[in-house]
Amino acid sequence: MCGYTWDPAADELIDLVDGDLLALTTRDPATHGSWREALGSYRSFHAVLAYRLAHHVLTTARHRGACNQHAYLLARRISEQAKVETGVELHPAARIGPRFVVDHGSGTVVGEGVVIGSDCYLLQCVVLGSLKIADNLPHRRHPTLGDRVEVGAYARILGPLTIGDDTIIGSHALVRDDVPPQSRVSVLNAYQVTAGRTDLAITGVEAVSQDRFRVYGEGLHDPALRVEPEFAAGDGELPVAIVGRGGDHLLLQVPGMAVNRRAPVRLNGRDGGSVGLVLPNVWPTEPGPASAPRTGTDQ
Repeated sequence: MCGYTWDPAADELIDLVDGDLLALTTRDPATHGSWREALGSYRSFHAVLAYRLAHHVLTTARHRGACNQHAYLLARRISEQAKVETGVELHPAARIGPRFVVDHGSGTVVGEGVVIGSDCYLLQCVVLGSLKIADNLPHRRHPTLGDRVEVGAYARILGPLTIGDDTIIGSHALVRDDVPPQSRVSVLNAYQVTAGRTDLAITGVEAVSQDRFRVYGEGLHDPALRVEPEFAAGDGELPVAIVGRGGDHLLLQVPGMAVNRRAPVRLNGRDGGSVGLVLPNVWPTEPGPASAPRTGTDQ
């Protein structure tokens, strides 16, 4: 690289790789505690190993003043080849702390600007990316994970947010806001949206009493909006009514809501757009704050 000889056996690189391998064999019981099994057969570990090599090439060249263009090209070639062989994409410019584990791994993507602390653990199909799809500006657009963060399968953490230390992100969670340390983030509701000519979207649901729910979203101000239950006939259909509305929310009432029963409902717009949601069966003793994120965070 422009006259600079890169040392793949540098002490700091070997220490990081040793720590990653030890973390995998001690934390994943499927390895049976065998570093030889993990090193010889685990594609997810090979992805982490390739990342360490690519990142070392990139950062060493920058520190030594070597040709950045050549170093970046080599680092990306290592990363792209690893993506093809392992199904895991770890950008070489991401900053990942020691004892990092990717378990199973297929479909996991870690973007260029991601920062990950020490002792973090990711499962398959985790995406640490940006909010926009295309034409992102060249500033901070990726998340930062603290130390000892665990991320479940299919979770998506998007944007320039910060996940605090010792936090667990549950599977299938969509996280778009900062999460404080020692939190657990889990999916409370799943939404299916059928788009019409106008925007109709749900961003959160808040229980305000045993049979009343505040639904937040976009396009809810339309007076022609209709709400109906999604129980099939004969299954004890519960009546659902809109009893109040604001600029960004509806107040729904479900009389006779059973404590151990959830209520699937559907909101239908005048243009054919609709969105389905499930009203939860757990309520606070008094009204909560006037906000409702897509994911739930409890200490």
